[in-house]
Amino acid sequence: MDAPNDPQVKVEGPAERQVRQREERMQLPKIEVKYVPEEWKVLYKEQHTEKFNASVEFLQTMMGINREEAEETLLDILTKTTFIEINLMVNGAQDAEKLFGNLLEAKNEELGIPFSSQQEVADFCDGMSLIFRKESNEYRNAGVQGRRLVQELKKRLRGGDSIDEDNIHQVLEEFCENIEVDERLKNFAQQEAGLDYPSLRDISKTIPEFNYDKTTGRLGLSPDADKSLMLNAPIFTDTIHSSHEKKLDRSRTISALAIYSKTTYPDCQRFFTDDEKIRGVEARIFWKRPRQDGNMPQNGNGPQNGNGPQNGNGPQNVNRPKTRNPPGKTAAMNCPRKTTSQIKARNPQN
Repeated sequence: MDAPNDPQVKVEGPAERQVRQREERMQLPKIEVKYVPEEWKVLYKEQHTEKFNASVEFLQTMMGINREEAEETLLDILTKTTFIEINLMVNGAQDAEKLFGNLLEAKNEELGIPFSSQQEVADFCDGMSLIFRKESNEYRNAGVQGRRLVQELKKRLRGGDSIDEDNIHQVLEEFCENIEVDERLKNFAQQEAGLDYPSLRDISKTIPEFNYDKTTGRLGLSPDADKSLMLNAPIFTDTIHSSHEKKLDRSRTISALAIYSKTTYPDCQRFFTDDEKIRGVEARIFWKRPRQDGNMPQNGNGPQNGNGPQNGNGPQNVNRPKTRNPPGKTAAMNCPRKTTSQIKARNPQN
């Protein structure tokens, strides 16, 4: 092993790190709603290899089919899932009718879309409750950590663990210790699962393979849990844009109070949330500002226009307070549940 002071060992400096990070960002798949299943299939095979292969193996065993058939079946489900997931991400929460209409607008001219009716879309989303949460007849994307938690609870229960209201906090602590994300996002990631599943009862109401005993406060599994693809295939915790640095999921919003911290260039105010659900999460708000000619920008680009991104990227998509708040005052606002460009997990005490 080379010694730390070996002149042949190159130490990455700030400039080199910026170049590397920029190159990594350029390799991220573009977030767009168009249906391109062949591109997605390649991404799943080449960039999500480990979890994809493990999921194929589970499907082989569960269905008693060969690898080629299992791979084809899984990719069909994954491309449908990705198609809907991206549409919700870009266009926000939608009911089945609106979602089907938006999917039609994003159709591939040669392939069309993989759904023939809004009922077919609804049935697919309902069958993938780990990925798509239904609230007031509208579908939303579930958070990555919520998906991971559900699969982890299934493994623990099948392993003989007892999970109830008395020990769930310890289970969550152990789960959070194994979350691997950028340090800036760790605080938020550790709280994300609770946004989708505030209690064990919520898990049983959302995921049909779970059941909850009100008398004992204990979480249990149905006999079908071992056959459930979404509970046993790890690829569903790592879909194409799960770790996308520029992802802004418009289907995932929550209301919270924010405390003003400071204003930075260019005309950006920073707030810390004051809410038990997402305590310590920071939001950045870019204010509307007219150009020198007095008109607001019309092209939807840049952080000052306040229109919010249309492609799922960028930091503009926040409902802004109408007036600026002095230090110590609170402002009601909506924050996306999962976005690396807009919400940073940071302890406000630091």
